Amino acid sequence: MMNEILGDIREEIGEVNLINSCGGRGCRVDMVDIPSERIIVNVDTAFPAHQIAGKRCDRILVYGDTTQNRLVVAFIELKSGTFKATDVCAQLQASVSLFSNLIPRVLEITCIPILFHGRGVSKLQLKDLNRSPVRFRNQKFPIRLSRCGVPRNLASVLSRSGNL
Repeated sequence: MMNEILGDIREEIGEVNLINSCGGRGCRVDMVDIPSERIIVNVDTAFPAHQIAGKRCDRILVYGDTTQNRLVVAFIELKSGTFKATDVCAQLQASVSLFSNLIPRVLEITCIPILFHGRGVSKLQLKDLNRSPVRFRNQKFPIRLSRCGVPRNLASVLSRSGNL
C-alpha cells in the first residue's frame, strides 16, 4: 500500500521534480540510514512547475513507516548562513499547507518540519522557532534542528522524533 501511495505522489509531482538528496545550498544532509523507498521533492522546481508561488521550503522527503503504517513527510529548510526564524517558519508552514493537498486524507501521517543550519542558532532565534510549530491537519509539529554536514544528521532528527 505504501509503495502505491509513494507512486501516486511521485506521479503527481513529476519525475523531473524529484532528486536523490536532501542537501543543497551549501548544506550537506547525510542520507545514511534513510529508507530506500522514498521520494525527495526539489521544491524549487516542483512548486513553480505546478504554478505554486510564494514562500516554500527547499526539500520534502516522503517515505512509509511500515511499522506504524503511516506516511512520514519531512519538510526541510536549508540554511548554511544566517537566517531569520520567522522566515524559516513561514517557508515551512507554506510548504506544509500546499503539499497536504497531495496526500490522501485517509492515510495517517507524521509531519516533521526540519531546519538544517550551518551556524549556531541564537537564543532569540531558537525561542522564535520553538514558539512557531508547524500546523498540519489540526495538529502542531515542532520544528526540529540539526547542523549541516554532520554525519547521520537526517537519520538522527527522524529517529529523535520516533519515525525511523
